[in-house]
Amino acid sequence: MKDKINDIERRRKLCGQHSITIDKNGNLMLEGGPETKKCGLYWIYTSYSLDELCKSTISQKSNAVDIPKLANLRNGLKKVIKQNPKGGFWIVYNGIGGSSLESDGSYGLRERILQEFRDNETTGSLKIKGTSLNDLTKWKYSYVVLEPSEYNELKTLLEKCWRLEYGWPILSNQ
Repeated sequence: MKDKINDIERRRKLCGQHSITIDKNGNLMLEGGPETKKCGLYWIYTSYSLDELCKSTISQKSNAVDIPKLANLRNGLKKVIKQNPKGGFWIVYNGIGGSSLESDGSYGLRERILQEFRDNETTGSLKIKGTSLNDLTKWKYSYVVLEPSEYNELKTLLEKCWRLEYGWPILSNQ
């Protein structure tokens, strides 16, 4: 498992950090995002400070992650990923997203990343656009695509093992 986690981390770093923008019609766009109907892991980064996370307001939509509560409760814990003292982007969330080839792709990796930024009622997520932390220039993401068989068999284990090896993102719940 350690070799697999190290490979995922290597691939995460190779992916780089990508921007989230809004097109002329008001739709969220992932620059350099995964194709539809792919599965894998993703990471959300922010340049907001820990203090800004702690003082933020959450989306009023159902199933929104309580960003200030988690940031305050986990502030100072050893195994939680820390903000770089020099500033810049830091990992605050990671998750999994996948879709079978037969589905419409609505739960694929690409869609799951977008859900973290949308302010809608459909699923539990950060709902960033509905928070006081809604400046998209202060958010980035990265991802690693996995083979469907590997994803289906190991998805939650890979997500948790990555956190155990590299640190727990401050806003990741489980």
